[in-house]
Amino acid sequence: MKQVFSFVLLLGGMVYHAADCFAQESYMVWPIEEVSVYESGARIIRSGSVQLNEDGRVNCVVGALTKSISANMLQVKMADGWSLVSSLHRESMARGVKSEVDAALKNLDRDLKSNRETYAMRTALKQAYSEELAMIQANRKVSGNELLLVEDLVEHADFWRKRVTELNYLMLELQLEMEELETQKEEINGQIRKWKEKKKNREGQFVLQLAGPPMAQANVTIQYVVGDASWSPVYDASVDANGDIGVKRFARVKQSTGNDWEDVPLTFTVGRPIQSLAPPVVSPQTLSIASSQSTNAYEWAPAMEASEDEPQQKLLAQNREAVTALPPGSALARYDFKPKDLVFVAGTGVPERIYIDAFPLSGKLTYLALPAFSDEAYQLVSADAWAQQKMLPGAMNISTNGMHRGSFQLELPAPGDTLKLPLGQDPQVRCSRERLIDLCSSSVFGGSRKTTQSFELAIENQHGRPVDVVIEDRIPMANSSDIEVDVIELNGGELDPVSGKVTWNKALGPFETKTIVFSYTVSFPKGHALRGL
Repeated sequence: MKQVFSFVLLLGGMVYHAADCFAQESYMVWPIEEVSVYESGARIIRSGSVQLNEDGRVNCVVGALTKSISANMLQVKMADGWSLVSSLHRESMARGVKSEVDAALKNLDRDLKSNRETYAMRTALKQAYSEELAMIQANRKVSGNELLLVEDLVEHADFWRKRVTELNYLMLELQLEMEELETQKEEINGQIRKWKEKKKNREGQFVLQLAGPPMAQANVTIQYVVGDASWSPVYDASVDANGDIGVKRFARVKQSTGNDWEDVPLTFTVGRPIQSLAPPVVSPQTLSIASSQSTNAYEWAPAMEASEDEPQQKLLAQNREAVTALPPGSALARYDFKPKDLVFVAGTGVPERIYIDAFPLSGKLTYLALPAFSDEAYQLVSADAWAQQKMLPGAMNISTNGMHRGSFQLELPAPGDTLKLPLGQDPQVRCSRERLIDLCSSSVFGGSRKTTQSFELAIENQHGRPVDVVIEDRIPMANSSDIEVDVIELNGGELDPVSGKVTWNKALGPFETKTIVFSYTVSFPKGHALRGL
């Protein structure tokens, strides 16, 4: 049968018409057939069979939906000859919940009434026992004019003793029973509160008024967008001794729609869902400079203990509130990723890590030495063909030789630039920084004082293989026009005049050590102290 799409734009002021032929609502829960998860939100497809009445009408209520449905657009797919008369998204109590709650509350009220009646009777009986005990205790003395035989006195005392003991035991049993009744009453009241709260719960529902041939039956499909779902990429990268990288791509997805996605085909889409029939307005694309402590655009996090969720996500979330996402509308923002296998995602908001695919990257190992900060060089792996693999910003877990080295938030360079992944520090490539006191001097000329500073950097390769090392240090920058900084010697280094960073590129053979000496002078007014040197 030919199928047609009917698109309905749900506007805020839409009027819901309910004719007599639609008075009877037909409540149903349709299964989820497919889900497309976006960086923020998800598009869900459900379908079910619908039976029209003898007038060719039906008031169909699709329930068990989340309340965070975007009401801007609903898409309905129907059979040929069918039409959508009107539609409405509402929050309402799930069908059958009211009768279930009313029945439960009725039973609980009956139990509570029985509890109160039993408690009242036990209270009255305890009072009777207490009065009898008081009467016995008030008449326990023998009058001075009354003579009793010893046998009678023993019998009288024995009766009092037994009856007093019996009354005390009876009142103790009643007290224990009354305490148990109090506990039962609290439990019943607690259950009553829970059922009353359940009565307040609401679910999302679509009310669809459909029309078509009398008594016709056909399958109807709806598509809608929800807001309480999201995904972000996660990578596990394993680097071998040659620098080649094996990458596994995962999706970290979570949703709190209240409906589990069990064995549902998922598609992870980069971008945001289109929520209107009208095309979006093409706005200007602007560029800006983001501050970064490193030109490699990564932020390193050390290894950490595992948790029930993705182990690295907890620390990364502390460093960054959300995974960096490409701006909507960019050329890279329309990737689709489909897992090969059906998966399960709980509807309670618990994140799930879902495997998507794996791919290799050809890399080259290099080292970054920062003698002013650490005596161990940082190992990096550089890769050029990353853009062909549709990589996105996300969490990256690094391992070498089967050891987890740490995690960082991957921020991609521009396509065509080299991607650099940090592997942590290597204790076998060492560096040091020493001030050469013999070459440092200070002099006064006129109203200025000049100081000369010299440093020696030593880079040592303790590997039995050659390595390439980038060494970075700095020349101080003046923040006042009264201070002048002049470079004397950089020993082949390249100076960035804006930041003062000096870079050297060195190739070291096995077990080779190289030294670099650089020096500069600083002039400043005589009679002033120089800070920061």
